[in-house]
Amino acid sequence: TGYPTRWEDQTKYRGGWVVDGQRQKSLRLRLQGKWGTLSNIFYNPYLPTLDDYFEPWTYDYQNLINAPLADEQPTARAISMVTGKYMDTIEAGPNWDDDLGGSQVYANNDPNFDGASD
Repeated sequence: TGYPTRWEDQTKYRGGWVVDGQRQKSLRLRLQGKWGTLSNIFYNPYLPTLDDYFEPWTYDYQNLINAPLADEQPTARAISMVTGKYMDTIEAGPNWDDDLGGSQVYANNDPNFDGASD
């Protein structure tokens, strides 16, 4: 759920803030401190990957434009903009789950509902 996938799951991406200390409470970033930022400046294992977003694609429009006259409607197959190969399935994209926002499938996987009563 969300974009990138499970973006609200703060344990996965370590986003947001946490309160430190018992007596003297202070806020700190959940991900890392100053030195952690410097050590992870070129690599951060908690950032979303391409699979968490989606593989960008376009369509084979030339197949529509150059198709010969026929009884069947020509189709434009999806082509990966990363590899340039045809894609068999498209599983996610921006706003993918907006139309299914009330779906039980998405609600069951939403980290905001963890620990909520039925």
